Amino acid sequence: PGKAVSILVQAELQGDEVRVRIQAAEPLDAAAARHQRGLRIFLREAAPLDSIARRLGTRGDSEVNVVLMLGGSEVEIRLPGRYTVSPQIAGAVKAIPGVVTVTDL
Repeated sequence: PGKAVSILVQAELQGDEVRVRIQAAEPLDAAAARHQRGLRIFLREAAPLDSIARRLGTRGDSEVNVVLMLGGSEVEIRLPGRYTVSPQIAGAVKAIPGVVTVTDL
């Protein structure tokens, strides 16, 4: 109760009515994490890297890239390994001082 969920349904037209049957339900956070390929984290300096590493500590299935924005050019670096990412983790990383923005891959 009180939590957002993703629901997979099957719908059938029966005369003038539509019948809907729930096939599967899962927490919205879990569904979003399953479909998120990875994160791209934009930085202007290297200072936030330690804080980012702490937020990304859990190994998972997603790729994480860091984009350093240096004097008009950008350098994108794919972090080694795979990480667990979710909308909550993306939000926590975005809140770190020095992080410009976070996008999905």
